[in-house]
Amino acid sequence: MEALALKARDLILAQPPIRFLGYVLSQFHVALLHVSTDAAENVHHQKEVVKTYQLVLEYMHAVWSCHADLPGEAQAVDEGKAGELMEVFAALDIKTMLYCTVSAAAQIDDGAGGHSVDTEFQAKSSWSLIRGHRYQVLEEEFFRFALEPHSNALKSAYGVDHEEIAAGIQRIADAFRAGVSRAAEGLNAAMERAYGMAKASGKYIETVMTRLRAEEPEYAEEIGHKIQDMLFGGVCNLSRHSGLPAALLDDLSYAPGENTQFFAAGEFAGTPMRALPARSKPGIKFGGSVYATDGQFVRDSAYRAIQWGLWKRLPYRDEWISRQGRRVEEAYPKIFSHQLRRARPYESVYHKDVTTGEWVECDLLLLVDDVLLVIEGKAGVMPMQSPATNFASHERTINELIGKAYKQCARFIEYLASAPEVPLFWLQNGSHVETARIRRDRFRLVLPIGLTIEAFTPFSAMAKELPGIVPILGAHPFISMSVDDLFVLNRFLPTTGQLIHYLTVRQQVASMPKALLFDEINHLGAYISRNRFDIDLREQLKETDLIYWDAFSNTVDHHFEGEHWAERPVPAQSMPAALIRLLEALDRHRPAGWLRIDALLRDYDQTGRENVAAFLEQLEPTLREHPKRRFLIANDTSLEAWLCRAGAEPSAAEIQFQAQAACAVAKASMTEVLVLSYRRLGEIGGIQHQTVKAASILQLDYPAVQAEAARQQQKLMTPKQALEISKSKQRSARRK
Repeated sequence: MEALALKARDLILAQPPIRFLGYVLSQFHVALLHVSTDAAENVHHQKEVVKTYQLVLEYMHAVWSCHADLPGEAQAVDEGKAGELMEVFAALDIKTMLYCTVSAAAQIDDGAGGHSVDTEFQAKSSWSLIRGHRYQVLEEEFFRFALEPHSNALKSAYGVDHEEIAAGIQRIADAFRAGVSRAAEGLNAAMERAYGMAKASGKYIETVMTRLRAEEPEYAEEIGHKIQDMLFGGVCNLSRHSGLPAALLDDLSYAPGENTQFFAAGEFAGTPMRALPARSKPGIKFGGSVYATDGQFVRDSAYRAIQWGLWKRLPYRDEWISRQGRRVEEAYPKIFSHQLRRARPYESVYHKDVTTGEWVECDLLLLVDDVLLVIEGKAGVMPMQSPATNFASHERTINELIGKAYKQCARFIEYLASAPEVPLFWLQNGSHVETARIRRDRFRLVLPIGLTIEAFTPFSAMAKELPGIVPILGAHPFISMSVDDLFVLNRFLPTTGQLIHYLTVRQQVASMPKALLFDEINHLGAYISRNRFDIDLREQLKETDLIYWDAFSNTVDHHFEGEHWAERPVPAQSMPAALIRLLEALDRHRPAGWLRIDALLRDYDQTGRENVAAFLEQLEPTLREHPKRRFLIANDTSLEAWLCRAGAEPSAAEIQFQAQAACAVAKASMTEVLVLSYRRLGEIGGIQHQTVKAASILQLDYPAVQAEAARQQQKLMTPKQALEISKSKQRSARRK
């Protein structure tokens, strides 16, 4: 690795920086144009191209950041050496992964609770791969949220507030993402204008161009910029594209030769197993302008660079840490403001540790129907060290961001389980004042969640691999996320039911250490594609001892492609229209325990969903002739739904009797009952929900319940059979 890295360094140092940056970017875009008739091959090709070129671009930044004596721009690019460089990086990529594998295999797992072979491999391989591979359209949204608490300080230090900085970083991302195509379109439009003028005047194009340059200097400047953007790395010029002040760009950038660490003598010198400079500062200064080699690095490291720059310019460190801690704690209710609009929040809740008896704090509790979210936020204050050069420090940083959040979540959940009902306290004027009481048996689901402010992928996704991260009290697996993931989840999971159901599935996957998905977006893509993908993983784990999924993010990534991504509907699970209407009605009316029913309906596979929809579509029209109808989905947890005209709802005794009969039919311990009241055809005006347990043999009406169950068993039919009978009756009526 070291030999290859030094060879790559020498090949990069032989080239004029800005010209070479433009050349590499041009080759990158050409390589992406490769199209095969095999869709899977196209996806694989694009991933490999992006991976290789981003490694090259990251190294170019590293070499220039670490060396001051660079060739002048008058020198031509040596294309032969450029081709050799690509071969070197292909080999370096392979060698790096071999090192991660072999060095991890040499690790001895003593079984004493230290990190395992698998953990070390995941840590090292993730470190070597942790560079942006995602869409670049949500930068402004993230930075506006993350920097808002510091707007006044930013204005004082840089002369711009958080919104202007967020917009500037989005402009950088847009330049990298679409700058070349926009430049081509702009250049084409400018040339069409010139040719149109030449045709209209009957003059040569050269004459028209000379006149335009003389009369409209901005015309020539615009064409020059378009050509720079297309061919000479102009899209990388942050000074021109960002609109950000020079002082801020300075804090985001290295001067050539300023970084003395990456290529310094010692183990792993210049290799991907050290911390590349782009992960600290994404820019590089050439002359009077600041350049970046790839927009992904701006997104990944600008947050920390701004933090450190602000600390350098103002006495603001303690204030930053305090404000940023609060910002993380409020991320869930702010970002998911629609989904959690009716949640009951308890912020900065105090309670006594059941082990020590000391007062301790929980950042945020969110009570959503019968679901409790226990959220602990970590803003983080230190850079992460490479697991190859300093595994102890690497592990310590991860533990600071994940392990502490886990322990704090566990501390509250243990307190919640310590008594049938526990008090919650707020700290007021130095005293702990009781503010509420909650009961553990109220909650069907408890979701402990650790949240970090910065992009922590893929380390947050592998939290379950860390020593000591086990389901709390053996029943509540811990989920670790980054705030930037929440902005994506917010778009793809726009309702309360969708969000909570995703978190339910996500929690189940968090309980399976040997089922690995690269990051949160892979989890989301798997959920969209396969719904209860936790069940699929459990089945696969019966056949093997390690699973790794890494392609499901494509479902999410492709949505953000193109200029008009925001106008397209987000990918979603397939669901019949009638079932969507029912879920919308549940969300609208929210009877007690409604999320239990919502989850039950979302748990169904496609066949189950179509069955529910078919019953609804078949029975709704019959309410013209019948005041109420009923259907049963007989599974492990049976569902009985009543469709009623408003005012014709069944009595409590009738609901219980029929639901207990349904339990006997389904051989289930309980039946979930929905009573849907229709004001008019297709419009649900009210919903009741009840959970009914199976009949006891001691009940007086037990024989009657069993008799009703036997009668229902004889009449039990599928939606398809019921529909055929309905059609037959309609045909018979028409003949009469």
